[in-house]
Amino acid sequence: MKISGSGKLSERSIEDTIVVSGSVKMDGNIECQGFRTSGSTRGEGNLTVHGDVKSTGSFRLTGMLNTDGNAKFSGSTTVGEEIFVKGELSNSGSLRVGNKVEALQGVRLSGSTKIAGSLSSQETIEISGSTTIQGDVNGNDVFIGVQNRIVRKKTKNRPYIVNGSIFGTNNVNISHTIVYGDVKGRNVKIGKRTEVLGKVYYIDNIEVDVKATLAHDPIQISEIAEDKLQQ
Repeated sequence: MKISGSGKLSERSIEDTIVVSGSVKMDGNIECQGFRTSGSTRGEGNLTVHGDVKSTGSFRLTGMLNTDGNAKFSGSTTVGEEIFVKGELSNSGSLRVGNKVEALQGVRLSGSTKIAGSLSSQETIEISGSTTIQGDVNGNDVFIGVQNRIVRKKTKNRPYIVNGSIFGTNNVNISHTIVYGDVKGRNVKIGKRTEVLGKVYYIDNIEVDVKATLAHDPIQISEIAEDKLQQ
């Protein structure tokens, strides 16, 4: 289904991909096979997609976004409730989410992102754009303020804020970040201009830059202790 002018969609299930290059308003819950928008899309309800989601325009949804594929945002995107992605989520534009975000196959945030809940993935979470997360960050590997494990160019301000805790099953590598909760990982690297107000837990290795600030000395834990910390 292609919409290139001005249109309106009422609550329905569509056995097709919705392609928007004009202006569309969606009233109620919409279910479709794929969703692409390069125009202006406003949705009053939930959007369920059984394929990929791609937005390069203006996309605002009051409800929840649920997709079986990947989600890629490069325009201005606002989702009032949570986002659940079975594939990978990436954002190089402006993304605002009113609840939690979960993307099973990885998260890459290089734009401006604000998440009012938690951020989680079974794979790698990589954040290199200005980001504020109100909840926890949970991933297999968590990289914040680094790119390919190399610290990015020095910035005047810390563009990364995590009001909850950070947990990485394997590696946690953060730089230019303020964390109000704890940091936990097998191998933990706290880079320059990073402040952790909670505690830092590690299993195998710890590295703290001289320009980082920790409220407490790092604590080495065992596998068993780590499991207890996740409960």
